[in-house]
Amino acid sequence: MPDSNSVAVRPALLSDLPLVAKIHQIAFPDFLMTLLGPSFLQAYYQTVFDYAESLFLVAEDDEGTPFGFVAGFAQPEKFYALLGSRKKRMMISAALHLSIRPKLWKRVLENMKLVSQRSTDSSQDDLLRVELASIGISPAQGRRGNGKALVNAFLDSAREKSADIVELSTDANGNDAVNGFYRDIGFTLSMSEERAGGRLMNHYAYDLRRLKD
Repeated sequence: MPDSNSVAVRPALLSDLPLVAKIHQIAFPDFLMTLLGPSFLQAYYQTVFDYAESLFLVAEDDEGTPFGFVAGFAQPEKFYALLGSRKKRMMISAALHLSIRPKLWKRVLENMKLVSQRSTDSSQDDLLRVELASIGISPAQGRRGNGKALVNAFLDSAREKSADIVELSTDANGNDAVNGFYRDIGFTLSMSEERAGGRLMNHYAYDLRRLKD
């Protein structure tokens, strides 16, 4: 695995959450979570932060200001159960933006159904799985290897938790650079799946067992 020590990466702090939400907005301007507003994003990342088995890291510049983050969690079904238990809180945080964009309700309900499914979707094997759920880099710090350093730091953290597999999902169409980015790091395509509305998702896995003694 490439050395990620050239980038200062540390565990996220509660005080980082507003900036993490801002970076997410910039990195994913047209995605559903962004369209639901900064309060929703902070509520989501608060849930990641609160989850006992989260892996939540930030990259910071020479002045100690975060410019990127990566967030995920072990035992994903338990995280989604926690997220589902905060459904009312999440909807309140998104209320203003849903009133402005009522067409988003259909996508929100579809995602709520997906969260419910994921909360009961435990693996049939004995492998410890970690999901890499989100990564964002400030555009000013992009194309410098920072994204790769964050992912490698995330993989290191997953290995420290004795994880076997790191999984992630990303859009299949119109997303060649991101798909290539993960393949270059060592993720392999496990399957493709069409979601509601015709959105095609690629699911990737990184087998950490090959790194174990």
